[in-house]
Amino acid sequence: MTGDGAVVDDRKLTAAKLWLVSPPPDGSGRRSAERPRDLPYLSHALYALVTVPAPEVPTMTCDEWWRVYVNEDWLAAASVPDVARELAHLVWHLLSDHTGRARTMGVDSSTAPAWTTATDATVAATLDPDELRPSRLARASDLSLPPNRSAEEYYAALSGLPTPADETDAAGLGPADGCGSGADGIRRSHELGPDEDQAGVVTTAGARAIRDAVAVEFRGHHTRRGTDPGYALRWVQQMLEPTVAWEPLLAGAVRRAVGWAAGRGEYTYLRPSRRAGSVPGVVLPGQRRPVPDVAVIVDTSASVDDQLLARALGEVDAVLLALAVPGTALTFYSVDAAVHTVQQLRSARDATLAGAGGTDLRHGFAAVDRQRPRPDVVVTFTDADTPWPAAPPPGAAVIAAVLGRRHQQLPATPDWATRVECRVDS
Repeated sequence: MTGDGAVVDDRKLTAAKLWLVSPPPDGSGRRSAERPRDLPYLSHALYALVTVPAPEVPTMTCDEWWRVYVNEDWLAAASVPDVARELAHLVWHLLSDHTGRARTMGVDSSTAPAWTTATDATVAATLDPDELRPSRLARASDLSLPPNRSAEEYYAALSGLPTPADETDAAGLGPADGCGSGADGIRRSHELGPDEDQAGVVTTAGARAIRDAVAVEFRGHHTRRGTDPGYALRWVQQMLEPTVAWEPLLAGAVRRAVGWAAGRGEYTYLRPSRRAGSVPGVVLPGQRRPVPDVAVIVDTSASVDDQLLARALGEVDAVLLALAVPGTALTFYSVDAAVHTVQQLRSARDATLAGAGGTDLRHGFAAVDRQRPRPDVVVTFTDADTPWPAAPPPGAAVIAAVLGRRHQQLPATPDWATRVECRVDS
């Protein structure tokens, strides 16, 4: 469907999706060019796609909102396996978040062809074991590149990593160029915008949920079938077992928040302005640098891991000491289903933590809201299994340090809080 109500005859698309996810009818593992591919883990992704007719494209392209733009003349002439190969190709661009990664790499319309070639090489490596690679997708070996590398590595080899300062942006990419913005993040003229949702969109959060579901299903499928599609397995491991260290992320979030608070100047008549001499007879106020007030809310319910909590508190303590902001005040709140202790401290290691019941951090935030002067920064340590207030304390930057184990599904936190997931191995 498009924004003007046009509808694609999707019977062949439906047949192609079924061909990808269905086992061979005789139950054997044998495969030929026309036999179904038995890839049920792709179901979540395939059935999330939104189809839009687009005569401008040669075959199919996609955008970052999981819309697939289809040339209906090509669709009518193509076989079900060929349609399935194109669907699998585009789905792996979306699952791999090639749009977001292109933006991180600074890809523009002048370098998009190199990025598309690099990502297609990784997709080709994923599709080859199941004989799903469209013939137009070059393998890494076809490009004289080493196998089993990331799209970023291939892009560096193909483009020399030119930057926007080194290259002038080309006029733009046409409908027939590349695989669409779902692969390189550059919107084409035929693509709908994110707000044109008559055709439907998959949101960023929805895309993340699809990727997680596909990763979980793939891991089970891989265990049963015993084949190793290389890049796909590495993608699953990255999705389900991220190895990003949380300590520097938490330290950076606290450092930015405290630095922002310390950088806000305040006018005072207790200190004359250095420019007062330029305006005789007028008293100009000077400026002072406020000392940031930091509130720390600690979830002391029974479900919070004490060992992980101690590590996370130590990170915050180290940051505040390293910033060396004289007179920085710390107010500690121990909270489970009620506020148990409130302490004025100079160091996190001096905190006394009490409580071991249920969790309702709204009581802690209410106490912070009553604090005078109000804090500039609020850091809360929790497993996030708690109700949250509708809004943050006025004027405060809030950091939610969410504590958990490596494979644990952690609850959501409010949009107004900077979320840092602090995970340790089981």
